[in-house]
Amino acid sequence: MQGQLICSGCRRVLQYRRGVAGVCCPGCNTRTAVNTSPAAEMSELICSGCPTLLYYNHGASNVRCSRCSTLNSTRSANQMAHLTCGQCRTTLMYPPGASTVQCATCRYVNHVRDARPQTVLVENPKTLDEKGKLVSNVVVGVTSWKR
Repeated sequence: MQGQLICSGCRRVLQYRRGVAGVCCPGCNTRTAVNTSPAAEMSELICSGCPTLLYYNHGASNVRCSRCSTLNSTRSANQMAHLTCGQCRTTLMYPPGASTVQCATCRYVNHVRDARPQTVLVENPKTLDEKGKLVSNVVVGVTSWKR
């Protein structure tokens, strides 16, 4: 199994084999000690303001994106699902309920096998009926994604 940590020199995300005491960064040659406490585990989420993948310490409640400065809550991060791209084998992260996921590397559209049905609510602009009253135009649908 592998773990992840942030380099103490250049702030890159480094992967390491579990059980090692330290990791030498290939970019800046800084040696970073591996913290074995449970709070040191790394988690990941996709920024809600831009499509950046963010890594953070598992115990954090919020993480700010360095690209767009959006403050992201980590409560929804554990609701992300993973799949491997069917074309280039890149690991992709997506929110549960998605029926397809497009790979950012090769642009291949991957179909999610366990996609759950979703309720879709569409509210069109209100119109006037024959008596001049405003009428809501709301449509509700359910996607099954069965092929």
